[in-house]
Amino acid sequence: MEAKVKVNGLSFVPYLKRDEIERQVKRVAAELRQDLEGKEPLFLCVLNGAFIFAADLIREVGINECKINFVRYSSYSGTSSTGKVKEIMGLTEDIEGKDVVIIEDIVDTGLTAEMMMEDLRSRKPRSIKFVTLLHKPESSKTGFKPDYAAFEIPPKFIIGYGLDLDGKVRNLSDIYVIDED
Repeated sequence: MEAKVKVNGLSFVPYLKRDEIERQVKRVAAELRQDLEGKEPLFLCVLNGAFIFAADLIREVGINECKINFVRYSSYSGTSSTGKVKEIMGLTEDIEGKDVVIIEDIVDTGLTAEMMMEDLRSRKPRSIKFVTLLHKPESSKTGFKPDYAAFEIPPKFIIGYGLDLDGKVRNLSDIYVIDED
């Protein structure tokens, strides 16, 4: 793990190491595996930030009969949420009667999560579970609580392991927080 990462003139320091992330991914995967036993879920990865978490999680869950699809929403500009959710790439598959598992990188204000849940419920799936790598309960504007969260974190801006700053540093294996010193 690098001591500091600089991007767009901002400094970031280590926050969550790769081995800690792996442990939590395995924990969440075990919970999901148990809850999805006997089902053929559709994993719905929210791009772009959740792609690394989704890949690790789905492999660890180990349900060979699953399907994987992708959607894309945006609510961030730079280091803060705009408060407006925009659907960039929607779901085209019929999910009526299916068990859907949304995989998100981070739940911050809850606005994107609420919008996705409302949209998906209208399509009449059998069930919807919401999984997130990171949950910031203190930042919530909706009270939304994911069904599964690998980590609960304070309302700080973070990067790495799929999370970006203006499209950069998604490739980092660890998660970094903005350096406030």
